[in-house]
Amino acid sequence: MEDSPEPKRRNATLTRARILTAAFEAFAEQGYAKAGIREIAKNAGVASSLLVRYFGTKGALFEEALTHGIYTNSLFTRDRANFGAIMAGMMANDDDVKLTSMMVLAIADPESKAIARKVSRRHVIDPLAEWLGPPNAHARAQQMVTLFTGFALQMQHLADTPISPEATKWVARALQDIVDAR
Repeated sequence: MEDSPEPKRRNATLTRARILTAAFEAFAEQGYAKAGIREIAKNAGVASSLLVRYFGTKGALFEEALTHGIYTNSLFTRDRANFGAIMAGMMANDDDVKLTSMMVLAIADPESKAIARKVSRRHVIDPLAEWLGPPNAHARAQQMVTLFTGFALQMQHLADTPISPEATKWVARALQDIVDAR
């Protein structure tokens, strides 16, 4: 009698990570409305029923993929004295536009827009405000995110020529002024 092969064991953590990566890619490239559960599952190498088991709904998958994207694709320096210059330099040289694309494409669908707002507040604005501290921490955090988003959109999606060094310097000064509460 031959020994039967051991059953293949699933690694839930690894499977979940593959799904989140595939979902992030799909939502960043196609937007919430056009990205399909079957396609995401295929790209993750799993059955679509597994996505439902792990995440429940497409909206919950989008929320987790966006949160995953923020933590795996965001760069942030905690160097207060040089914050503006460091962040502007990173944004000017950032070739990965997927997080910005995912956020922009989320605006087109009411469900994904509401999720993106919640995730942005919880995982970007609130932590940034906490890091900034008084005075007016939340207002300053919103100002920073506005600069990040506007600069990234212009640089990565709208500009037909490279962003000028002057524009990068202006963003650096503006960010530093917000950090320094000027």
